[in-house]
Amino acid sequence: MNSNRTQFIQQTVKTALITSVALALLLPGGLASADSSFTSIMAPASIAVGSEAAAPEAPDPAKAKITQEQAIAKLRELFPVLKDASASNVRLGTDSYPPSGNQMVWNIQWQYQVGNSGYGFSSLVDAVTGDLISTYISYPIMRDSAYYPPKLSRDEALAKARSFTALAAPSLKSADLVLEDNNQSDISSGALFGMFEYSFTFKILRNGLPSAADILNIVIDGNGNIVQFSKMTTEAVYPSAKPAVSLEAAVKKFKENFRVGLYYIPVYKDGTAVRWILGWRPQNESLYLTDAQTGKSIDDEGGTVSAAVTYEAFPQGKVNFQPVKSGTELTAAEAAKIVQQLAFIPAERKLAGQIPDVHYQDEKQKIWRLSWEASRTAANMGFEDRSYAEVNSATGEILQFQQEQYAGQELKALPAPKDGKKLTQAEAKDRAIELINRLYNNASGNLKLAEHGGKWSVLADGKGYRYQFVRYYQGIPVSDSNITLTIDIYGRLQNYINMGSTGYEALQEKPVPAVTQAEALQSYLDRYTLKLQYNRIGGYYTNNKYIEPVVKLVYAPAAAESAETYKVLDAQTRQWVATYEGGLPSQAAEEAVDIKGHAAEQALTELLKYGVLTVDADKKVNPDQEITVGDWYTLVARASSPYYTGYSNGSERKPVAGVNTDSPYYAAFSYAAERGWISRDTVLQPENKLSREQLAVQLSSFLKYNKLSAFLAEDTAVTSFSDSAVIKDKGSVALAVKLGLLKGENGKFNPQQNVTKALAATVIMKLVELQGRTDQVIGQ
Repeated sequence: MNSNRTQFIQQTVKTALITSVALALLLPGGLASADSSFTSIMAPASIAVGSEAAAPEAPDPAKAKITQEQAIAKLRELFPVLKDASASNVRLGTDSYPPSGNQMVWNIQWQYQVGNSGYGFSSLVDAVTGDLISTYISYPIMRDSAYYPPKLSRDEALAKARSFTALAAPSLKSADLVLEDNNQSDISSGALFGMFEYSFTFKILRNGLPSAADILNIVIDGNGNIVQFSKMTTEAVYPSAKPAVSLEAAVKKFKENFRVGLYYIPVYKDGTAVRWILGWRPQNESLYLTDAQTGKSIDDEGGTVSAAVTYEAFPQGKVNFQPVKSGTELTAAEAAKIVQQLAFIPAERKLAGQIPDVHYQDEKQKIWRLSWEASRTAANMGFEDRSYAEVNSATGEILQFQQEQYAGQELKALPAPKDGKKLTQAEAKDRAIELINRLYNNASGNLKLAEHGGKWSVLADGKGYRYQFVRYYQGIPVSDSNITLTIDIYGRLQNYINMGSTGYEALQEKPVPAVTQAEALQSYLDRYTLKLQYNRIGGYYTNNKYIEPVVKLVYAPAAAESAETYKVLDAQTRQWVATYEGGLPSQAAEEAVDIKGHAAEQALTELLKYGVLTVDADKKVNPDQEITVGDWYTLVARASSPYYTGYSNGSERKPVAGVNTDSPYYAAFSYAAERGWISRDTVLQPENKLSREQLAVQLSSFLKYNKLSAFLAEDTAVTSFSDSAVIKDKGSVALAVKLGLLKGENGKFNPQQNVTKALAATVIMKLVELQGRTDQVIGQ
């Protein structure tokens, strides 16, 4: 199994059993009110076997009002770059999963050649209306590179998006396209280096109301070329737009039922929790949708929420988890034995995968990734029946287990155990508490059982039971830290997900809130509004059960200002804190208080806009602060990809350029080594301040002009400086000066002067503007 596959497995298994309530606890205040797509599990077509989602009937070509030739011709007209591409494998039907109810769609595969390389992608065209449904033009076919700065302004690009949509999807009325109000920057890739693209997302009005189920996204490069178009719609029936419950009544109930809770809340940076605060945030059920016809709250499974969730303490079990204390790491066989003692794995499945790895949120924690598979036969060649587990290599704690690894697969009805007895709901709860005590260290002291009331814990069709546990620390619940557990009707463990951020343990003393619950409640109520709209419930899997899609008219809670969605109220400082450090990029650029009038204001603003720089807790950038070598590589890594921290390319984690894996700069240096900016064997000092000459050397390597710079050691670009005698790498300095990246002052280069954030920002923006004029692609 390669690293990419492992990553896919992690993502799917982590999502498979997250219930709507668990999800709400995972999200910052306000996010739980968003469209139900947050819990959608869209499994690939390759894993559709055995699912409950019924396969649609084969489309009838006789019913097509648009021929395949007309569909191809339309695409060539919309995208002139396709004139040299060939259409192949044209057929009716889609590959979406769960299967789309509309199979009257021309599925066109495109092939084209660029030099010695071949490329391909697909387009979908509605065979009845002629509307373009989706296409993506990968960048190699766009021969004219569209780099920063763009030729089109945002307003010009938006106008082009609207005019293109009128041609591509004539069934849509222009008045029915509502631009999402959080599209302030509209920057598609989020990276400074690479193709410049605008991305616009529109909600499509249905019966005069916005629909969270019908979304149109269009991406335009900086030269004005349409590179991506996607019109996601649902085939579910839209009810009347006339609510039975008035907005005033819905708001009244919303305010009466709104609750806030005190939590330890993580603040993220580059995808990692970097610090924790004690904060107030809405309780999950407070942000559920309100059915506009009944006035009742509904969850993401379409169920009615009749009572607030309560959190119950539970006693220790007769048998409790005991960490392994051998002092040596477990072997794969030993880890597998622990899983097999607690979880149910079908008898025909044998241990097949044994992969040593590290935990996705704690790289110091070593784990085993284990999988059990049945022997392949002609009957199951198209699909793998696989059970999966992750086990802490040092302690033997099971971190997750899935009887059926893939989210899109229905849990099979398995033979009853010998002398097995079906559990009642009360007996199942006792069994779940017994299991959690055996699975989790000091479970009764660190966890509470979330009680949802009614039949919430009973799985569909009476196949089993589900439970959710919430982690507590110092008597306070930990946000983004939940455990879900599923057992079958006989009490056998089928699924177990122990997920959550770490680091809150560093809060040694229990903080005392300065904001009362009543004050926090009013503060949140002042920031929320209700919007009447359509939402789709279902169309995804939860608890390995496919939820049939249905569209409902709802009142959806939303932050009055979209930028406030990701903020929570710090219970100690009384400040609203973005749960992503520095806030959203576009917001950070607006909030920065110390760059106005600075000589590098424009460059600093651009880096803030793209999230390359962030503001601190005081909304300061500190532009004149000197940076380290590690800071520089972090900046250029972020400018190249906002997701650089998750990039590994399957490489084993080991020191890079003398930087250890526990260094905060490790991800940036690993990313730099993968792209050839540095050698893995060189030794750098990430904590040292970066000098101007060192920056010139790094730029030479970053641009991959090391050999060229060697020819410039005697160039007047460097020898004309009065302090050239003290410059050691004259060629790199000459190269940086010739390219306009660095310049002297008063006849000097000042090679030993330290680099500030402002200078680094200026240099990065000059690199960005240099794109397309160098032999190598910058930042790649």
